[in-house]
Amino acid sequence: MKRIIKVRNISKKIGKKKILDNISFDVYEGEIVGIVGPNGAGKSTLLKIMTGLYSMDEGEVYYYDINLKTDFEKAMSMVGTLIESPDMYKSLSGKKNLEIFKKMFKGVDQSTIEEIVNIVEMEKYLGRKFKTYSLGMKERLAIASSLINKPKILILDEPTNGLDPVGIRNIMNTLKELKNTTIIISSHMLSEIEGLCTKVIFINDGKINNIKIKEKNDKRNVTFEVDDFSRAKLLINNYCIGDNIEVYESDEKISEINKELVLNNIKVYRIHETENTIEKDFFNMVGKHD
Repeated sequence: MKRIIKVRNISKKIGKKKILDNISFDVYEGEIVGIVGPNGAGKSTLLKIMTGLYSMDEGEVYYYDINLKTDFEKAMSMVGTLIESPDMYKSLSGKKNLEIFKKMFKGVDQSTIEEIVNIVEMEKYLGRKFKTYSLGMKERLAIASSLINKPKILILDEPTNGLDPVGIRNIMNTLKELKNTTIIISSHMLSEIEGLCTKVIFINDGKINNIKIKEKNDKRNVTFEVDDFSRAKLLINNYCIGDNIEVYESDEKISEINKELVLNNIKVYRIHETENTIEKDFFNMVGKHD
């Protein structure tokens, strides 16, 4: 895969407080990357730096090897952003608002707007005034505005904030449908990040705590509960990860392991999938006291 975003050694102080401390990561073409962390961790500050809303004290950001600091316009020409809900004209229709955004970019024709509106499923509502929209519809129109220039990269900060479950589902489904777009999204909705993202970056106290990449395969983490732990461990030790009788294998291999245990007169009381979620990693990061 081609690396298209490079973040190196980003640090930022606001007053005497260090908000970001030596943040570095890469994003590859086609990835959907989630940024998660508790309130005040530095998520929004990082995305504001990556979109030029904040300056950085130290570090570099590159889009397709173009330095954001030294060639801002060229770098940002490939990026669509939704950091804070954009100002819309409340008394104008959704269509008129998008036409105003269209004028900010060269080469955007009416067919482009129609294509984007179709992606965010707003065709039926474009003629209505913005002030009559629900919060979910406003967010979808905001995402449409960020796609006007057909960006290769989309950066979103809390696009589902304040939405009900239906609104959240609609936004996440919209993002899944975007083709040929690399996405960075911050959110408190851990279960939604779990289902959407191919990579998750955990930030706490201004530092990267962990980067989790979702593997695309048919393997599962399962644990065997048996009547004779020592003998079972010895028998299938080559498959085990960690100290428990836990394996990371395909369903077919798990079935074979189960059969091997039974044929050796080891009773298998239970096989259960081991919890391995974004939520678990998040709470491990912030600690039980939070």
